[in-house]
Amino acid sequence: MTLPRPALFGLGVGALLALVRGPLHAATWALPVSNDDAIPLLIARHILKGELATILWNQPYNGTLDAYLLAPTLLVATPHAAFRAYEAICGVLIVLFAGLAAQRAFGTAAGWAAAGLAAVGTPYMALMAATGPTPNFLVPLVVTVPLLLGMDRLDGRRRPAALAATAGFLSGLAVWDSALALPALVGIGAGLAFAGLRPRPGNVGLFAAGLGLGASPLLVARLVGASGSSPVTALRPRWLWADGVVALARAAQGLLGLQVPLVVDGPERARLPLAAALVLGVGLIVLVAAGSRSRRSWPLLGWLGAVAAAFALSRRTGPDEIRYLFGLVVPLLALAGGGLAALRVRRPVAVALAAAVAVPWCLGHGILVKTWRDPVHAVKVWQVPPLEPVLATLDRAGVRSAYASLQFAARLSLESGERVIASQAWNERVPGDPLRFRDEVDLDPRAAWVLSPHLSRGMPRAAGFRELLQQMGGTWKEDAPGDLVVFRRFVPPYDETRPVAEESIWVGTLEGAPVSAAVLDRNAATEWRAPLGIARGTGLAVRVSEPRRLSAIVLGVDLSRSPVAVPWVCTLDGEVVARGPARYGLQWVGGVPRAGKQALLVVPIGDRRVSEARIIFQEPGPPLVVWEAFVYGPDEPAREAAGEAAAQDALERARAGDWGVAAGLYGAAVRAEPHRASYHANLVRARWRAAHRRWLDVESLDDGGPQLVGR
Repeated sequence: MTLPRPALFGLGVGALLALVRGPLHAATWALPVSNDDAIPLLIARHILKGELATILWNQPYNGTLDAYLLAPTLLVATPHAAFRAYEAICGVLIVLFAGLAAQRAFGTAAGWAAAGLAAVGTPYMALMAATGPTPNFLVPLVVTVPLLLGMDRLDGRRRPAALAATAGFLSGLAVWDSALALPALVGIGAGLAFAGLRPRPGNVGLFAAGLGLGASPLLVARLVGASGSSPVTALRPRWLWADGVVALARAAQGLLGLQVPLVVDGPERARLPLAAALVLGVGLIVLVAAGSRSRRSWPLLGWLGAVAAAFALSRRTGPDEIRYLFGLVVPLLALAGGGLAALRVRRPVAVALAAAVAVPWCLGHGILVKTWRDPVHAVKVWQVPPLEPVLATLDRAGVRSAYASLQFAARLSLESGERVIASQAWNERVPGDPLRFRDEVDLDPRAAWVLSPHLSRGMPRAAGFRELLQQMGGTWKEDAPGDLVVFRRFVPPYDETRPVAEESIWVGTLEGAPVSAAVLDRNAATEWRAPLGIARGTGLAVRVSEPRRLSAIVLGVDLSRSPVAVPWVCTLDGEVVARGPARYGLQWVGGVPRAGKQALLVVPIGDRRVSEARIIFQEPGPPLVVWEAFVYGPDEPAREAAGEAAAQDALERARAGDWGVAAGLYGAAVRAEPHRASYHANLVRARWRAAHRRWLDVESLDDGGPQLVGR
């Protein structure tokens, strides 16, 4: 039996795709997913539990369409297998959609030519299909559908009016998923208009209605406060436009295969032989020019030009951030396929041009495969070190929460099945934007820090954190599993079980006005509030009834207008013995060094003999609100840990998302041990979280922003 020609062509394209792309997928399939890819997988897990999201966790932009598409696959496959299969399917769809775009614009021959070129693909296309990230991959696929429907209308084909709404809805979904869809859609629309498309007003209305519906999660995100301005949509100032053009040129070299990027984002590139690069450049120019001669190419040219212009003008883009240019591959391949079809009457020329493009691309694929077969590349360059040794260490130690750097925080949660909940200590990518799991880790008295000796996006590397701990005092244990370092089993330089009795403490302003009644009643619901904002030289004085050694003074402070970023000094008899905040806002809270905004301001005294300590602010700040003051000393009698069981139960309920119950249990812990500052702080934090979103765009307390964590 003879197969129809389309089936033969389809099998040929599939075989070409498997032959050229298969080796890279085989080399990368077993590698861990990156941290950026672990985030949509975690979101997908929570979608299955009923927790919805309109915006990617840990950043105020980019939608979560990929997470909703991934969620059903997690019912039948592991997250790793689901994600790798999802990437591979998207890679196949790019081939299909490039062929369909060329077929609609230039005819069947152009469609098959474009599909063949896409099956070979640029090395960067193969890298994206093998390693992600997902939003940049999905957008050109979704945007192609409105293009196809528009081309149908340009040909005069009558389609049901509902298809206009469908095109609008898909366009809206693309805009929700990434702002990168906007220039593509605008360019396609302008190209269709110049090519002669004149849609009926009714269809325009249906398209607009669908667009609004598809993009409606953006409105929801804005209304609930989950989204903010995106650096992707911020424009370069005029004096940086030339830099944008230079960045576009370098990024285009990587996208088109004139150079071979070795990671999706990064400066690491391999060079093709000069002759191969020149031949490839000439071949692409000739094919695209040949495919651009008719009006039917204008929607594709509009897409191409709009995305390129947006890349050059965006403040977020740079010469090595090629993924923001990835949307060009569909129109580029479609135009090249149209050029091959136009030149097929001169078969030797067409064959030579196809070889001029495909052979250098295949050389690039070979370089990629050789590079990615080296496991060191994934660790050092792609920044995905193996986490199995770390998770084994945490399991043996009974650690269930960890602060970790951006490169592997989400991976720790995903690869442990959320047995270990990990969070950045603060938002390294967008300081001040709330993280998803920071609250849960902040409440855990046994949280660890997992850091790399080499990798960092803002949090300290292992050696830097060790130096900070030495400056802060206290003790800890270190493990070095695999390529990372685990800091755990912390002992702070003050002991909450050794409080100075409330009746032995006096608290007042520096001018001598007492505030003890409100801040020593061991009730976080009562507070003392300064009538004016913090000014330089203002603060509090803390006295004890008779001189004694003190380890720390701990103030419970307001969460909404926190003073912890305001510089302060602590003096004893005029001598400065402590100052803060420390770098990144680090302080000992609840037995663990924690960064960023907290419900406590900790003033270490260092076991010095004290009769009066003065906490003096050095810069202006918000009005000081103190709900409790605690004083601890090494010579005070130890109190029984009567609230520990309730606090542990509270943490379990918080990890399960049951924050109201967690607050009640922390209240029981406070009643059992009213002298424990950390229990009061956890109660305040749990009440804060219980009053905020529980099932939509769930977020933790913000980290205080760059003015605190960027110190």
